[in-house]
Amino acid sequence: MNNILSRTVICLALILFAVLSFFPLAARFSAPERYTAYTESIDAKTDTVLKLMAASTVTSAGISAIPGDTATPIAEKLADFSEYFLLILCVLYAEKYLLSIIPLGVFRGLFPLACVLFAVGRIWNPRLLDRQACKLTLIGVAMLLVIPLSVRTSDLIYTTFQDSIDSTIASAEELSEETKELSEADDVGMLRSVLNRLSETKDSLTEKASTILNRFVETLAVMIVTSCLIPILVLVFFLWVVKQLTGVDLREFSAPVGRRAPPRRPHFDREGREAEHDPY
Repeated sequence: MNNILSRTVICLALILFAVLSFFPLAARFSAPERYTAYTESIDAKTDTVLKLMAASTVTSAGISAIPGDTATPIAEKLADFSEYFLLILCVLYAEKYLLSIIPLGVFRGLFPLACVLFAVGRIWNPRLLDRQACKLTLIGVAMLLVIPLSVRTSDLIYTTFQDSIDSTIASAEELSEETKELSEADDVGMLRSVLNRLSETKDSLTEKASTILNRFVETLAVMIVTSCLIPILVLVFFLWVVKQLTGVDLREFSAPVGRRAPPRRPHFDREGREAEHDPY
């Protein structure tokens, strides 16, 4: 009688927690106000990427105005950087929105389902159901931590290179101002400018353009590492932790059905006929 009473109390407590997780906890942990510090960090990176995208485009147009074909490959390369910055921008926006979407899915999906499995396990096959419930709980906790931890980790690297990124933007704006006169001049003015400053301005601007290109390459590498590579590494780390703790390899769920290994048949004793036909 005491055993039945204790199981009933545990089941009611698990059902209560499932209801709390589905309604108040999901609304609380998915509220954008709860992740203000993380969204501000992502917004700061987003503003930087937008500035870099605009600077690379304007600088590319300005370098194209330098007389001669020496700086043309540099201008074309800088124009290509806009595509990479656009990709980084998409990743940052995805992280920002997933901060609220993932908790909503965890508290309204994984955690209530884990509570139901725990409750059913008190009645039928507790070993199997408790194990599945623990797996769902650990996966949910890992999903809740992956983006906040990746944002904090990327902030450490981003802060270190913040001065270098600001210097790149400032240098690009300075070069754009210097080439603005060449790009806005008419044919006569262009010819006069080239004849008067051919030996000085052309080489100087080309050298500055080459330096700007090197700085943009370094800045692009930093932004890819902080915004794209670190979230992927953190996700892989959490998947590895979940696999070590639960034995679940999440890659198996994405494998085609035809490629999955067939289930093993039960092995009977040596005297049974089934054992003779058992290929395992």
